[in-house]
Amino acid sequence: MPAGGKTSRSNFRGNQVLRFETTLERRLPIILAVIFAGWGAYMIGMKFRLLHYGLATDDLFNYVNALYNTNFQDKWLFSARYELLRGLPSLLFNHWQPTLLVLWPVVHLAGAEGLLVVQALAPLWAAVFLLKIAERFGLSAFERLFVAVVCLFHPNLMAAVMDSMYGFHGTCLLLYFGAPMAWAAATGRWPLAFVLLIFFLNIRENAALYVVGAAAGWLLFTNPYFATRRGLAAAVTIAAITFIGGLIVAPWLMGVVHEHANHAHEVLSTPSRIVLALKNMDTDWHNLFLWLWPGLAAPGALLTIVPESIILILAQKKASHWYGMTLVFAGALAVAQGLPQVRAYADRKGLGKALTVLLTLHMIAIAVAGPKEVWGQTRKLVTRIGHHVPLESRTQARAAVDTRCRVAVELQAMYGFGDLPYLQYPRQAAQSKYIVAMPSMPSGLTKWVNATKGELKLIYEDTHLAVFENPRVPCVLTLDAAAKG
Repeated sequence: MPAGGKTSRSNFRGNQVLRFETTLERRLPIILAVIFAGWGAYMIGMKFRLLHYGLATDDLFNYVNALYNTNFQDKWLFSARYELLRGLPSLLFNHWQPTLLVLWPVVHLAGAEGLLVVQALAPLWAAVFLLKIAERFGLSAFERLFVAVVCLFHPNLMAAVMDSMYGFHGTCLLLYFGAPMAWAAATGRWPLAFVLLIFFLNIRENAALYVVGAAAGWLLFTNPYFATRRGLAAAVTIAAITFIGGLIVAPWLMGVVHEHANHAHEVLSTPSRIVLALKNMDTDWHNLFLWLWPGLAAPGALLTIVPESIILILAQKKASHWYGMTLVFAGALAVAQGLPQVRAYADRKGLGKALTVLLTLHMIAIAVAGPKEVWGQTRKLVTRIGHHVPLESRTQARAAVDTRCRVAVELQAMYGFGDLPYLQYPRQAAQSKYIVAMPSMPSGLTKWVNATKGELKLIYEDTHLAVFENPRVPCVLTLDAAAKG
């Protein structure tokens, strides 16, 4: 074939690619807006569906209650559930999380629903900064679309946002502060990055692990999060101070035990438990990294998630629980940094078109896998243990109790009781003055009520709820009295 023919075909293909990229670049904002709107509506819908059926209430109402109890004087994130369960005067000593206080106005203005929306929209907020960073890395419109889709539709992230029985977890704030922090660092906005780092580290003690991972990645390879060793040293030092202060110093000053720190220490100091944890590693961890495979080309950025992953694996946690939100987002940042290297290698080998096809298939597969995971889990939970309690029933049950006392409420009936000053878990019924149970639903609380009925006084009952008063328990049983049995 004449050389001119090959050149003409090559130019034709090149022009096609250029026209495709130009068209996609022009239409990308609209495409992303549709994806964002559909994704956000789907996730909010799923979370509210779970709430409607009395699910997604466990951690949700723990946070709701602690924020309602905060008066900025003598009560800071006080949770009566954790007071009796773990002897803690504040959620600050369950996990170091003072940044959680930024949600105080959200709860007082929008209640439990406000926190559900905060968690549901966290990845969309983070994806905005992910796209800005990807553009700075020189990714094409197609590649930026790929990064956004992989982040938002990753099954681990979508399952973490849904949060099944738990509903809300404060770690979603890692996206709200971590995403703009990564963007500020990547663009050299160091004062802003510093301020965001302070908020980020005080969301939860594990935030420090991401800083350590990013620092290791910069030293061993490269990543965009630091400019100099001095900046790296400053960030690691601040992270270490916050980590030690939150896990060791603060609990010691208050005379309480940090349960999670103790658990981590026990696991890390016991080789047999480490081996057991590795043998029983959940398959979610394989899925986490498989969907992020282009990130392998940017090991310096991918190392950001390694320290947290190691600790969680050894603690036998699932990557699809709330931890998955930050893990996937940080992994998507590695994908954004690694894609240019993957593209350059494919082009050198004459495999550019094949790579585009592979990335397209990857997007289609993950866009199906993520929503399917959420739908399947939601359907299973609603079918097995879902139970809708009408508003009238909950209102009447609440009116029957003295809201100043300790009140243990079945998880599926928790909605509407979040602002009680002494809200208790169902398993804390024996220490509660009032018990709000669901007799038609088999549960630990129902079993306890049936075994203790002779000592309880029924004060309200309808087809959904039964409210009992325990005459033997004072309105507010003290921690000392509870400890004495």
